[in-house]
Amino acid sequence: MIGGATMPDNERLEREIEEILGKIENFPDPSVRARRARKRRFARLGNAMMVRQRAIARELSRVSVSQLMLAAFLLILFSFFFRRMSPMVMNWVLYAGIVLFVSSFAIMVFSGRSGRTVQQNWRGRTVEYSTRPSIAERAIRWWRSRNAPRR
Repeated sequence: MIGGATMPDNERLEREIEEILGKIENFPDPSVRARRARKRRFARLGNAMMVRQRAIARELSRVSVSQLMLAAFLLILFSFFFRRMSPMVMNWVLYAGIVLFVSSFAIMVFSGRSGRTVQQNWRGRTVEYSTRPSIAERAIRWWRSRNAPRR
């Protein structure tokens, strides 16, 4: 042992240094490095946008359909009361409120609620409950029963 290192360690070190020096000759040219840097920047930008989109989606998922309907109703009322301040802007606020109200009402009516039994786990126990059919399903059932062939 010379200086605390054995001979095989020295040989291994020399081999690793030679490998590194050999790779320097294969170092990519500036255009390839610039292209890689550009790809990394775009990837970072894409990841940052994805994180922001997920944060926005998480915040939006906290809003219920009934809260959307209430907000739409308040927009419509707001546009009626403040129409004299800026008629053109309040017309657009009224249209936005109507579109939001109609779309949230449609979501509420045609949502995936069906008359089925749902199983969920709560505090380690399985809980079953049945949901009632939505208005759309009841209308479809009524239409089919009305148009069913009579015997």
